[in-house]
Amino acid sequence: MTLPLFKNCFYGLGLPSEKQFFLLSRTNYEQGVLNLRVFLTGIFLMRYSKFKKHMLTLSLVSLISMLVLLIAIVWHLYSSILKERKVLIHSQVDTAISLMREVYESSLEGALTKEEAQQQFLAYVKKLKYSEHGYFWVLNTEGVMIMHPYNKSKLGKSLINVKDKNGKFYVRSIISIIQQNENGFVSYYWSKPGEDELAKKLSYVALFKPWGWVVGTGLYVSDLNREILNQVYMGLIIIVGLFSLSIFVSLRLSQRYMTDLRNVAIFDRLTRLYRRSYLDEMGPRMLKEKNIKPLSVIFFDIDLFKKVNDQYGHNYGDTVLSAISSIIHKELFPHKDVFRYGGEEMVALLFATEEESRVLAERVKKVVAEHVFHYSGSENFSVTISAGIAVGNEQDSFSDLVRRADRCMYFAKARGRNRVVSESEVRGLPDA
Repeated sequence: MTLPLFKNCFYGLGLPSEKQFFLLSRTNYEQGVLNLRVFLTGIFLMRYSKFKKHMLTLSLVSLISMLVLLIAIVWHLYSSILKERKVLIHSQVDTAISLMREVYESSLEGALTKEEAQQQFLAYVKKLKYSEHGYFWVLNTEGVMIMHPYNKSKLGKSLINVKDKNGKFYVRSIISIIQQNENGFVSYYWSKPGEDELAKKLSYVALFKPWGWVVGTGLYVSDLNREILNQVYMGLIIIVGLFSLSIFVSLRLSQRYMTDLRNVAIFDRLTRLYRRSYLDEMGPRMLKEKNIKPLSVIFFDIDLFKKVNDQYGHNYGDTVLSAISSIIHKELFPHKDVFRYGGEEMVALLFATEEESRVLAERVKKVVAEHVFHYSGSENFSVTISAGIAVGNEQDSFSDLVRRADRCMYFAKARGRNRVVSESEVRGLPDA
C-alpha cells in the first residue's frame, strides 16, 4: 500500500512514470559516478589552462634568469681576462728587463760596450711581439722616446708635454709611477699600428735604473673588449640554444600532457569510445551545426548483457563490451562520433537521414549477431544488440533527441530484441 501511494504522489506531481522511475533508480549509482568524473575532468581542464600559463611564466623567468646569469658571467669574464692580460704584460716587461740586465752585465764584464749593449737590446726588443698589437717601447726618465717599432716620428723627441685625446699628460704619469714604485700600470690613448685613430690602452712600465730607461708594453682595451664579445656571443648562442631546447621540451611535454589529459577527459578507458561527458558537450554543438543532413542519434543497447556478466563474469563481460564497441565504431565509419552512454549503452551521432541511419544500425546489428565469442577456448556464444533511431530538427534540444532515441531502443527491446526501431515507426504510440 505504501509504495504505490508513494509512487502515485510522484506521478501526481508530473514526475517520471513508473517505468522511468525504475530506470532512474537502476542508473542512479552509475550516473553519480559519471557526474563525479565530469566534475574531476572539469577540474583537470581548469588546471591545465593554469598549467599553460605557469609554463609560459616559467619560461620567461628562465629567460630572465639566463640573461642575469649572462650579465654576471660577462662581468666575471671581463675581470678575469683583464687580470690575465695584466699578468701577461707584466711578465713580458719582466722578460724584457731580464734581457736588458743580461746585456748590461755583459757590458760590465767588458764583452760589450755600454752603447753596444744598449743597441743590441733595442734591436732585439724592437722585433719582439707576443700578440697582434703586443709590442715594446722604451723611454728615458726625461720623457724622450728612445725606441718605438711603429711610431718613428716620435723617436728622439720628448713627450713630457704631450697630451692624449682626453688631455692627459700620459708620459708624466709614467714617470710619476716609476719614481714612486719603479713599475706599475698606466692608461692613456695611443694609436694602433697602421691606424691614425687613438684607442684606449693599458700599459705596464718598469724602470731599469742603471741606464735610466723605462720599458713598457700594453694592451688595447678595444682588443680586450673584442675578445670578450666573442666569448659573450658564444655564450649567447649556448644560452639561446639551451633556452630554445627547454622551450621545445616544455612544449612537447605540455602537448603530451594535454593529449593524455584529453584522453582521460573524453575517452572511456574500457571501450575507447568517447565519454558521456563529451557527448553532453559535443551533442548540442553538432545539433546547432549547419549541415545539409539532419543530426541523427542511434541509441544502442546490448541485449541481456546482465546474463553475460552473471554466466561468464564481469571481466569477460568487459571483453564483450569492448569488442562490441569496436564493432560499432568500425561499422559506422566514416562516422566517428560514438559515445559510451553508460553501462552497456552506446550512442552514435551522425549527420544522416533516418533511412541512412537505419542502414548503418542494421549493419551493426548484423555484425554483432554474427560475432562469436570464445570463452576459455571451449564455450562459444554470441550476443545481440538493439537500437533506436531519432532524427533532430531545429526545434529540438539535444537531451530530448537522445531521450527519443532511447525510447525507440526500448521499443526494440519490447518487440523481441535484436532489432532496430526508428522514430517514424513508433510516433504516437504509448511507451513500450
